[in-house]
Amino acid sequence: MGLALLAATGASAQYNPKASYEGPAKLNTWSVSVMGGPTQFFGDLREYDFYPVSKTNSDSYNERKSAFFGVAVGKQLSHLFGLQLDGQFGNLVGMKRRLYYSYFRSNFIQTDLTGSVNLKSLFFGINKMKRWKIDAYTGLGVVFFKSTAYELGTGRVRRWTKTNNGDGILRDAKYEKDWAIPVGLAVNYEVSARFDVGLDFRLTNVNTDRLDATIGGNSSSYFDGYGTRGQFDNPFERKGESNLDKLGYAAVSVTYKLGKNAIKVQKVNGKYEYDTTKGTYHLRWTDPRNLIKPPVILTLEQIDSVAKANRPKDIDPRLLMDTDNDGVSDYFDRQPNTPAGSIVSGAGEAIDFDKYVSAALPGIACAEILTNVAFDTDKNIIKPQYYDMLNKVVELLNKTQCRLQLSGHADRRASDRYNIALSRRRVEAVKNYLVKQGLNDPNRIIIDYFGSFKPIGDNSRAGLTKNRRVELKLVP
Repeated sequence: MGLALLAATGASAQYNPKASYEGPAKLNTWSVSVMGGPTQFFGDLREYDFYPVSKTNSDSYNERKSAFFGVAVGKQLSHLFGLQLDGQFGNLVGMKRRLYYSYFRSNFIQTDLTGSVNLKSLFFGINKMKRWKIDAYTGLGVVFFKSTAYELGTGRVRRWTKTNNGDGILRDAKYEKDWAIPVGLAVNYEVSARFDVGLDFRLTNVNTDRLDATIGGNSSSYFDGYGTRGQFDNPFERKGESNLDKLGYAAVSVTYKLGKNAIKVQKVNGKYEYDTTKGTYHLRWTDPRNLIKPPVILTLEQIDSVAKANRPKDIDPRLLMDTDNDGVSDYFDRQPNTPAGSIVSGAGEAIDFDKYVSAALPGIACAEILTNVAFDTDKNIIKPQYYDMLNKVVELLNKTQCRLQLSGHADRRASDRYNIALSRRRVEAVKNYLVKQGLNDPNRIIIDYFGSFKPIGDNSRAGLTKNRRVELKLVP
């Protein structure tokens, strides 16, 4: 009993029930068992310590005429620890020639709550003896019993548990009750996803010496069944201490496992594999930790294979080239050889800016014009070479209803926060220049700044120069 309680305490501390079976892969936890088998009495009216008498004659009575039937409801709290609520009813038989020259028959009803520890998994692990389950259990219960003792040979009533009116005349024995402590060992085998079969061996310690209607002692009195009180040389009345009675049984059990979509683990290629997509396992036979899939560790060859399989198509190298340095990549540039300093459209085509401005009239539809103002490293000062072009932009805006979009950029040689602030200063420098040069409506200027997040060049010196820019675009 002490060992079972210690193991149960350890199991409870090691396994958190909620962590064990709640989650995306829940487990079934309830079961119902039926059992039955022979019973055995241990007390004053028992002839031998190790085996029962099997014959009835003038001086003996068959002690094997006893059996029981029971039902149990089980709740598995973790893979190692469970609870069972049991109920049994049956009968007991025993005899003793020496001193007592009596035999007894008793009917009993027992109910108890027990806690069990899965010794097989505790000591051998979950995967050894996979289909077997060995539980040690103990608990607390109540026994109701009604017993009558008879004289060997004659069958005359000599003692009983209770009378109806207390006058000593046996009219009808009544049930007595007392508490009990069951201790046992259950061995089960998993037959299918729903059914287990097993053997159950139990010894119940009852807190009474009257289970056989006999109390051991040094001298006694008795009721002879006819209302007469007499004396025996044999001890029938307690005059000192006597061991308490016990009852035991060896039972065959069948367990039905409750729950939805019940399945049991299957062996594949010599290993037990768990697949929760096919159904629900039972906590009696499944350690929840086995449902956690181990991480897959790829080899270098596998990693290389995955990388090659997911590699994007090669980028057209023309996307990264700008031969005429006009800010439009060669892939989109319709005129990849425009002269240096040319004002180009979004397609890279050179625009005669003077002709465009002189021909522009108020209300004309605004075509997109894309040009860039470049800056030195970490600077927001407009170079003099761009003054003439910016003055023409002011003249164009004053003659049309177009808006001007300014987008500031920086190269990658600073933090993102610094580059955002630098690109903003560059945009504001261009805007302030246009306003000072006589722009009629500054509200038509739209400002964006992107730091280094929209480069048009690589990290070479030429590429970094392209990235330090403010883009000007006329929009409707």
